[in-house]
Amino acid sequence: MSASDDYKRLQLALEAAGLDLWENDLVAGKVTHPATRTFQELGYTLEEVGDSLAFWMEILHPDDLPGVGAALEAYRDGRADNYRSEFRLRSKDGQWVWYANYGKVMSGTADVGMHRFIGVTFNIDDRKQREEELTRINQLLSAQNQQLDQMNGHLEKLSTTDPLTQLCNRRAINERLHRLVSTGQPPSALLFIDLDNFKKINDLYGHDVGDILLCQVAQRLQSCVDAGDLVARFGGDEFVLVIRETGNSASPFRTRIEYLCARILSILAQPYLVGDLMLSTYGSIGVVCFPDDGWTVDELTKRADIALYRAKHKGRNRYCFFQPNMETELQYQNNIETELRTALKTRQLELLYQIQVDRNLRPVGAEALLRWHHPVRGLLSPLAFLPDAIAGGLIHDIDELVLDTACATLGKWQQDPLLRDLTLAVNITARSFEHPAFADTVMRMLEKYRLPAGKLCLELTEHLKAQSFPDAAHIIDQLRAHGVRFALDDFGTGYSSLEALKHLKFDQIKLDAAFVADITDNTTSQAIATGVIAIASAMQIEILAECVERHEQLEHLMRRGVDRYQGYLFGKPLPQSAMEAAMHSTLGAQMA
Repeated sequence: MSASDDYKRLQLALEAAGLDLWENDLVAGKVTHPATRTFQELGYTLEEVGDSLAFWMEILHPDDLPGVGAALEAYRDGRADNYRSEFRLRSKDGQWVWYANYGKVMSGTADVGMHRFIGVTFNIDDRKQREEELTRINQLLSAQNQQLDQMNGHLEKLSTTDPLTQLCNRRAINERLHRLVSTGQPPSALLFIDLDNFKKINDLYGHDVGDILLCQVAQRLQSCVDAGDLVARFGGDEFVLVIRETGNSASPFRTRIEYLCARILSILAQPYLVGDLMLSTYGSIGVVCFPDDGWTVDELTKRADIALYRAKHKGRNRYCFFQPNMETELQYQNNIETELRTALKTRQLELLYQIQVDRNLRPVGAEALLRWHHPVRGLLSPLAFLPDAIAGGLIHDIDELVLDTACATLGKWQQDPLLRDLTLAVNITARSFEHPAFADTVMRMLEKYRLPAGKLCLELTEHLKAQSFPDAAHIIDQLRAHGVRFALDDFGTGYSSLEALKHLKFDQIKLDAAFVADITDNTTSQAIATGVIAIASAMQIEILAECVERHEQLEHLMRRGVDRYQGYLFGKPLPQSAMEAAMHSTLGAQMA
């Protein structure tokens, strides 16, 4: 590492500790490196400061000059190992601000040739203004050789306190946990808490609003614990609680922790008022107990994090206690993610195509269906691996691969007189659809393969969240303007079907297989299908029935006015070449 890197790291460390580096040449009476941050706090520009010590002397409080001189003389004649002093400086608006100096000669000696007099300045105005803090610090200083120990105490506080929330920080938590496991104290619980949708608040309203929200969360968490329990900010929007067994409760310790978790979730879910904004966020909690879940700090923190991950995976705004099987399941998921990354690179993921027909049973398009040719487990449907892909952050890459492959197929069809009029439907996960770059990605594909309007249909499921509808509507409108069609898949199986239709524009509704399967003899399915078809007709939206496998189903659906059909009755999902051959055969025969 170069000297320049060392210097930058020193600068960063000093800034983090609130220290301002300076260097003076006392022989020449020059400022070699001004205390830039200090003068900026006081409202002065570097041009006003200049390179002479005269400016510093000019804004120094007259009453503090003797003390500064005495400290310097004590260092010069060897009565002090360091130069240490406190003084007031006049800000540009006339206010007096307290600072402390700590310095040493780095070139020459203290009594001769003070060419490189280097030190740090730090603001102590708050301490001077608060009598209680001043008393505490003075007691600390008297026990540790006055001003030198003040600096050590300040640095120690910085090293164990989160500057934003004033809670303990990660280091303090680790120290408490190490004491806990080394002394074998009574049972304790470690709670990892993560805020849900905090990043969205930061993105929408800015980090200043996010910081205020974090401070309010810190206050709420502190209100939930007893004296002796520890609340800390682990970093970002993560908080940690260490709860100890006091023996004062008649309830079992785990029951007490369960009650505490429920209370924390309830308190965190209450609205937050930040200025004129009314904000909402929730929490997820992972819990481990000492000594049941581990005897080392690494075991406890790792397993608390696993439990937190499980809580978020199960739907967020909930708590979860660590169970041994969670580690095994997590390892399995990690293995799946690794295999999926390999599958993406080695083209193990393939699209199969299933034909779609109109009321005349003429092929009008197909749906692209993703499959994974797993080297050990065989052919896998998306249900077997997409949840792991979403959890592992791979879903965007997979959806982009699917979209690119499908658009390439459509582009090829445009060169074939028999296939050029076919449409192609592609399933898009809600996670990818909500990605900020999704619309740009689709439009790039349209341009790349020169696709005409109306050929690409994107199928969305009801997993779109209601709070995402405004953004979803904007994306749909943007892409429909470029000729992309949209279908609402699995219609009727979720609670948000009608809500989605109310806020979003769809070109097609896909009647779910759950209603098609028993449409001939189940009056409930018949009633639902009739209602869906009526809604689609009233809104002038095309309706497609999927998973049609029997002629009786087809006849029943035709009588009810369904526009298009898909299912084994017309063809199983096939590789691209086989599907194209089947299309050629069918369309060629119909044209003959």
